[in-house]
Amino acid sequence: LHALNMRATIARGLLALVLLGLVVIYVEPSQMLVAVQRLDAKWVLLTIALGLVALGVQWWKWGQLSALMSTPLTKGQLTRSLFGGFALGMISPGRIGEFGRAIFVADQHRPVSLLTALDRCVSAAVTMILAGIALAIYLPMSRWPLLLLTLLTISVALVTREKIFRLWGNTGLPPWDEAASRSRLWKNGAGAILFNLLFFAQLYFLLLAGGQVPAAAILGIPLVFAAKTLVPLAPMDLGVRETAAVFVLGHFGITSVIALQASLLLFAINVLGPGLIGLAMTGTRRWQGVCLPFSSPSTYPS
Repeated sequence: LHALNMRATIARGLLALVLLGLVVIYVEPSQMLVAVQRLDAKWVLLTIALGLVALGVQWWKWGQLSALMSTPLTKGQLTRSLFGGFALGMISPGRIGEFGRAIFVADQHRPVSLLTALDRCVSAAVTMILAGIALAIYLPMSRWPLLLLTLLTISVALVTREKIFRLWGNTGLPPWDEAASRSRLWKNGAGAILFNLLFFAQLYFLLLAGGQVPAAAILGIPLVFAAKTLVPLAPMDLGVRETAAVFVLGHFGITSVIALQASLLLFAINVLGPGLIGLAMTGTRRWQGVCLPFSSPSTYPS
């Protein structure tokens, strides 16, 4: 089984490189060099600043959920689990490795795992909803089908909510329908909305760093993130995100080279950077008896 997982990881890594290579060839490397030289540094710096704000928002919304546990995570545990998840997300398709935040917590693994899944699913749902709104604005004829799909999704969620939260009572968490729990869940949802909007703004600013951006392109940005969410094929979404950016934003008047450049910069700021910080934070410790591939034995963190 371990060998199969390793082969699958290698295959997905190769897929990411192939997708990225094909996109770069499609754009032409010479054009990429010219585009890099023309980058407007102020927009890149603003994007980095927004990335730091986005990290703060993720830390805050993760804190809202962890506060539901019988023993809330300390600030240190909160930070290590979040950034440890970023590190695992670097080596997993669709960044699903972030579900492994429980590895970096001393105990309460079941509630941490459930809350991590909830945190990631809420963010993904917000991405898809915002993408649906953008698509409805861009394609007015699609509004009714999208409205019906939204109503159907809400209906299914209401009917199955007891099943969705069945595990909740087995994790020591307070009832999810209590006022305190609902407040934390709503705050996490609000954080997910802000988090997504910050990501959208980052991509927009990186596009501006490369040149003029048509107003309609704003509607294409949520669709890029939705495509990445729907197709979790490669580690770090590498290649998938770039392909989506080039071909989706191309329909909104963004040149391929600017779209690719913006996507790669976004990857470096939002995925590679936090992931490397997570590796640095967790790479020299043994967590709850689980020694990660990049870890070395050490004392258990307090």
